Amino acid sequence: MFMRIFTSYATAKKTTYPMKILLTMILTIFSVITYGQVDSTYQIDKELQDCLNSSENYTTKGMTDCVSTATEKWDTELNKAYKELLDLLTTEQKEKLKIAQREWIEYRDKEIEFSNQLYYDMQGTMWIPVAAQKKLDLTRKRTIELESYIANLTIDK
Repeated sequence: MFMRIFTSYATAKKTTYPMKILLTMILTIFSVITYGQVDSTYQIDKELQDCLNSSENYTTKGMTDCVSTATEKWDTELNKAYKELLDLLTTEQKEKLKIAQREWIEYRDKEIEFSNQLYYDMQGTMWIPVAAQKKLDLTRKRTIELESYIANLTIDK
């Protein structure tokens, strides 16, 4: 009798917990890879890390919401940096930046479309925050690029 109960319990644990264990491992690796190498001097990154570390956000939805909020903040900063940079450029440089930005937006959208398809086709909701992270990474990187141009142009000011 004990053996039958133990076997049933062990079988239930085998079928119930593997996905939870896998999800926990993937999310841990995801956090370490994504934020272990990030220079957290940016307030948005600190806020994102705090959001992801909150126990109420240990769900797929919670993590996706954290990443989406950070992406929106980075997008706001991107638009500010773009406008600020435009104000510093000559007419010819402005035109080049506008072309580059339009092409970057096209690239970003195609890259997000690809990564969304890739991750959504994989099994499990655990890939949803990973797909959301792609948009964040692209937006963050472009913002920092534009800010570096501004820093270089205003170095003597």
